[in-house]
Amino acid sequence: MSETMYDCYLSQFKTMQKILTESASASFTDFYKSAAPDRIYLFGSGTSYNACSAAAPFMEEALGVEVTVTAPTQAGKLYGKPLVIAVSQGGRSTNTLAAIKNAKENGASVVTLTDPKDTPVGAVADLALHLQADDEQIGAKTRGYTATVLTLYLMALETAFALGSVNRDFYNRKLNALKDTIAKGEEYFAACQDFYNANFENLKTMKNIIFTGKGIPAKVAQEDALKVLETLCYPSLGYEYEEFLHGPACCTSEELGLFIFLTSGADRERMIKTSEMISGATANCYIISHDPDIRGDKVLYLPSEDPDFCSPFIDILFGQLLSAKLTEDLGRERHPAVKDIFTSMGTKVKN
Repeated sequence: MSETMYDCYLSQFKTMQKILTESASASFTDFYKSAAPDRIYLFGSGTSYNACSAAAPFMEEALGVEVTVTAPTQAGKLYGKPLVIAVSQGGRSTNTLAAIKNAKENGASVVTLTDPKDTPVGAVADLALHLQADDEQIGAKTRGYTATVLTLYLMALETAFALGSVNRDFYNRKLNALKDTIAKGEEYFAACQDFYNANFENLKTMKNIIFTGKGIPAKVAQEDALKVLETLCYPSLGYEYEEFLHGPACCTSEELGLFIFLTSGADRERMIKTSEMISGATANCYIISHDPDIRGDKVLYLPSEDPDFCSPFIDILFGQLLSAKLTEDLGRERHPAVKDIFTSMGTKVKN
């Protein structure tokens, strides 16, 4: 039997443990030292783009260089002494191939992350690395997202430590946070499934969905929204919290599903108040929280010792579960007119 999206969802922490144990960061560190870039460009489309967006703030913090995330079609001119890291999970993206060619013409060094390593995209790199997502064939990527963020995190962390831009205490804290998150994987899955079951009768009434948060969780919100679009095929948006208040909140109705990634910062109380207000219109207003003091029927509690840093592996989970299970439970399917749109529009190099 072929692997389902739900299978991929449940395999994520096992894959993360494998990546943590068999990281290819050493070869990247040596390459980075030789290239000595003054800035980094991350290329990716769809889920790869969202994973790059989630990883970029930490990479910038650790390495001390500007990190710009762009879709391959929007890369344009590159400046300075750039290093391009191009992520293409299947390694056959025509847009990524064209962007790499342009980057090299601009004098950039190019590293690729693909699964498997030997792909059309990897073949044109200066350094081709294996994105160990275990050859995920499902179109709506799940472990491909978490595998990409973790790999980029480790590339940055190991290189920054080798270069002395972070100290051992920083290195150990971040590595331990990742290990703790992986160790809690089954706990997270159980909590998400229980929350899904408890709220199923309401969840199945949603017709449009918004995810919102601050900082890295705002980046995670964009991937959760993409997952819903690709599977449930309902209108879905991922927004930074303040931007949500500046317009999208106006679309509130009884058919809205709102998922708020609760911050520990200054906007915490505002988010709680927002939840209370939106709950006056819809039964589907939920908080995803790492704060043990915030509990309730509409609060999904997922403990973390470093919630912002680990958000791409924790906050992402319920949106992925919705995409995998609610799609199945409601019998939702993509319209047959666009069933073969990816091959028909030539977005991938043919095998």
